[in-house]
Amino acid sequence: MDKKYKVMVVEDDDSITQVYNFKLKAEGIDSIVAKDGEEAVAKVISEKPDLILLDLMLPKKDGFWVLEQVRKNPASMVTPIIVISNIWEQSDKEKALVLGANEFLVKVDVSIPQIIEKIKENLK
Repeated sequence: MDKKYKVMVVEDDDSITQVYNFKLKAEGIDSIVAKDGEEAVAKVISEKPDLILLDLMLPKKDGFWVLEQVRKNPASMVTPIIVISNIWEQSDKEKALVLGANEFLVKVDVSIPQIIEKIKENLK
């Protein structure tokens, strides 16, 4: 990758966040962390990430709310968003995609290298 990319990791589990940050850094990708929905929306505006890796189960405001807010903002409406969650109900997946997620991954079904590949695909 020629450009220095910035990925926002929206995740309230510190151990998962640390793994994502470590792997992203190894790929030469900068990361920004938000631990709840409100912080995520504020940082999308201030940090302007190239991609958002978004959990749905978050404190304060959930990932669905974040999706709605990010897609309403002209500055972030086309920012790729990969939802990664332990929620695997088809209705939740459909709702996330309708709200503007580019991808929906289930945490237990995907490895960290697969997540990094999806991030790279969506950054191109």
